Amino acid sequence: MAAPGAGFVSLLDGEATALSGAARVGVSEGMRLGAATIVETGPKTALLRIDDPGSAAVDLGPATRAMLWPPGFAARGTRAPAVYLLQGWAKISTAADSALPALVSPALELRRLTGVAVVCVEQGETMLFVESGHAQLIERGNGQDGAALSLGAGDFYARSGAERGQVMPRPSTALLRRLPPAYRDTLPARAVSARGSTQARPLAAPSYAELQPWLAAEPALRRAFPQRFALRAREPEFRRALVVHLATHPEWRGVLFPPETEAVHTALTLSQADEGAARPSGFVPPVTRP
Repeated sequence: MAAPGAGFVSLLDGEATALSGAARVGVSEGMRLGAATIVETGPKTALLRIDDPGSAAVDLGPATRAMLWPPGFAARGTRAPAVYLLQGWAKISTAADSALPALVSPALELRRLTGVAVVCVEQGETMLFVESGHAQLIERGNGQDGAALSLGAGDFYARSGAERGQVMPRPSTALLRRLPPAYRDTLPARAVSARGSTQARPLAAPSYAELQPWLAAEPALRRAFPQRFALRAREPEFRRALVVHLATHPEWRGVLFPPETEAVHTALTLSQADEGAARPSGFVPPVTRP
């Protein structure tokens, strides 16, 4: 897709929300979506298209969680991939002359896509089908990337968990059975005359449980969240959940326990320990009377 901030919602069949910064709004046609926007579709949503005429389009399917132009995946001197697919369905189409990074998911990175590819991430499984053109696929996981795989039109890739993926000459029955109906047709790009001028509909801020899949995602995604959602840490219920699950997102420690606060706590603990060590066994502090 084009430079971050150039995406527009050109088609929406169903419900979807967008989280720009820490504010959540309802998605509508004509809305402009920028870098690091978290987009989520409902279970009954047929299709959400984010379009950049003449360059690329991303069609998100039902029950999908995705981040547009994730900053943590932009290599030095290049722009970020069009989308990070955490869960659900994405159909990405690029112009014939595009060789930019296209899509990243927990299990793969799709590079040098020229054509159309469908990616599904569900319950530890990842499937990719090159509908047309060709692409380069890099397996991800265990802190390092695997070898590049070249895929052509009709090729199907499947991976379960941390196992190595397999490439087959045709899509599996499982993919075809689960494929969103809207993906079976080629939809033309739509011009949206009101692009960027649509009034966003404010929604309630997401709860910790709603945000947890993102807060507990891989480090490249999580790194910016403590600053992005810092104000939420002042809310008792949200803060309590952050503390309970701190091990899954340790980068929040500095927000929850600022260095000066932690230093005072440590000093008091050590002081109390030293004072206790100096007391004889069975020592009971005297009661001070007025």
